[in-house]
This record gives sequence, C-alpha cells and structure tokens, in this order.
Amino acid sequence: MKTNKTKEFFKNAMQKFSDLLYPKGITCVNCGAELIADTRVDLCAKCTEGLVFNEGRRCPICGIGMHNEADYCDNCTKYDKYFDLNRSPLVYDGVGSDLIKKLKFGGKKYIAAELAKLMADEYYSENIKADVILFVPMTDKEIKERGYNQSELLAYEMSARLGLPVAENLLKTKDTDRQKKLSAKERRENLKDVFDVVGKEEIKGKNILLTDDVFTTGATVNECARVLKKAGARKVFSVTACITRFRTEGERAVLPCDNALQDG
Repeated sequence: MKTNKTKEFFKNAMQKFSDLLYPKGITCVNCGAELIADTRVDLCAKCTEGLVFNEGRRCPICGIGMHNEADYCDNCTKYDKYFDLNRSPLVYDGVGSDLIKKLKFGGKKYIAAELAKLMADEYYSENIKADVILFVPMTDKEIKERGYNQSELLAYEMSARLGLPVAENLLKTKDTDRQKKLSAKERRENLKDVFDVVGKEEIKGKNILLTDDVFTTGATVNECARVLKKAGARKVFSVTACITRFRTEGERAVLPCDNALQDG
C-alpha cells in the first residue's frame, strides 16, 4: 500500500513529466500547435478565436446570457438562490467546451492554470471580495475514478492569482447519479442533502468564493451555497470557467453536442 509520501513523489514526478511534454508558453494547451508569440493564455490564434466569451447582457445573479427584456433569467426568478453571484468568462461552446473536456476527462490538468487566468479576470471585474476559496467537492469514489477533482485544481490556480487561501470545508457525502441527462428540476432533486460542511467555525461570517468548471443550471453551486449559508457563511460567490447557454426548465441541461458534461 502506497504511503502519502510515495503518492506525493509520483504526483510530483508526473507533473514534471507533463511539464516536459507541454512546456508552458511554448505550445497551445488545446491543439498542441507551437505558439509563435507571447500570449497571456497559452492558446494559439486559431484556438483563441474559437473561444466564446460570455459577453453582453447577463443575468445579474447567475450570469447567464439574457435574450429578452426581463430583469433576471427564468431560473433565478422561479427558484430560491442561495449563492449571491455567479460569473463565468466563457460560454460552454467551441474551444471552451474542448478545454473543459480535456481538463475533466483527458487528464490535462495544466489547462486549469489557463482557465483560472480568465476566471480571475471575472473576479476582479465584478469587484468580488472573498476571504477564502472553496471548491465543489467530489466523493472518494469519484476522485478515484477520475484521478483528481478539476474544481480543486481551479481553486488552487485561482488562489495563486488572487492571494486567497483554499479551504476544504465542503464535503460530498454520497455518490449521485450523473447529471448530464437530467433536466434542471431533476438536477436539483439529485443533489439534495449530498453536501456537508466541516469546521463550521472557520467559515462563519466569511465571504466564500466557490470554484467549479461549468455552471449549467446552477443546481450544484446553489446546493453548496445553501449548506454554507446554513453553516454561517456571510456570502457565497461563484466563479466557474464556463456557463451553458440559456435553456428552459424542461430542456436537458447540456448542449446537444455534449457527450461528457456531468455537473453544474
């Protein structure tokens, strides 16, 4: 049985090997093409053009693109929201969805650093004031299957850019059905009472920044925020790398082209 020190050794060794294969600032993290100029995000010109930024009129609460004259999106109007604000720099489409899938299912953990740069921009542009960063947790079984928690990777990359500590006060206490085929209503039901908070005194009265990869219906972020507020958190802000396009309550909560997304 591997000790923690042995696991850490292999983890560091694999990271060094990955750094050799994909040297930072040399190749595009999406397609692998050589970067011919210095760029803030390690993407080639073609892949940068393929990013769909979450711009224009957005819901003041969840940040989803708005295509009518309503003050808030249907989802935020109809259901209680426990998180105070969500913002996402990218729409889950084009190269943005490619990056998420490669981070989440392709083992390309280095992509988290590039997404976190854009997420940090959202944090600063919205003038969010947080005390600590938490991430959407996974169960031990889920982490074993994937090998890591991509939301945790994003949290630590955000920490490096924002100068905020990362805490692990959120727990996922039981496995859930995969979310990708569920409607918004089914997602809310699927996530009831699956998160818990430990070390409640550590977050009491604090403003929390929650990180995740994709905001789909907001069910995951909202349930995490609910238990955090119940535990005494003052405010809960969320920044995710991507957000899906607007959809109605009865629609599947994923894009038609998606065959991998499972959270949100």
